[in-house]
Amino acid sequence: MKKCHTILSALSLILAFGTAKAADDNSLYFTNAIVMPGQQTNIEVNLRNTATDLTCIEAELALPEGLSFVVDEAGDPVCSLLNGRAQEHELLANILENGNLKLLISSAEGALIRGNDGAFISICIEADADALSGDYQVETVGESLLVDSNAEAYYNVGIAGGIMITDDPTGIDSQTAFGEDGTANGKIYNLAGQQISNSKRSDKKLPRGINIVGGKKVLNK
Repeated sequence: MKKCHTILSALSLILAFGTAKAADDNSLYFTNAIVMPGQQTNIEVNLRNTATDLTCIEAELALPEGLSFVVDEAGDPVCSLLNGRAQEHELLANILENGNLKLLISSAEGALIRGNDGAFISICIEADADALSGDYQVETVGESLLVDSNAEAYYNVGIAGGIMITDDPTGIDSQTAFGEDGTANGKIYNLAGQQISNSKRSDKKLPRGINIVGGKKVLNK
């Protein structure tokens, strides 16, 4: 924790001299997930930074009652960076007293997270054994900061992703919501109710996780 506090303090100093703004092409978003009561699964935090390379990211994540972040034997959250976009960066993660997960991705050398779009962080979560089936949300708390090499901060506020708890994952249809040509029938939404597309899309182009297609829940692995 001392190391995390030190880097957070350094980040605060950087932001004091920089500016902050929102940008759709510098943002975080979640991949929807599915889990059974008493079981674990991974949720993915995706990073879209097609506008600029980044040097540092800070975010706080919250889960609803019935879901929790998994920790290892040392009490550290089970999470990792994905796909090599930040090979020279360190992921610092800590469970706060309120149960939220604090994340900080930084590099002492100021290495760059190259511009791209896709899965960035994998986080292990667990559903309580007595968790009720239904649709839940993982969401960011406050402002998530994405800092570039010029100490300019892009902020994301209120980012949410869907998590389905179900005792019958086979009940999620992965075929009937699609036509014979393999394209989706009707508008496509994520579990947060956000429209993904109003046109037909190939099954392979759907985001990973659970989507609402033609009024039906569709699991795209």
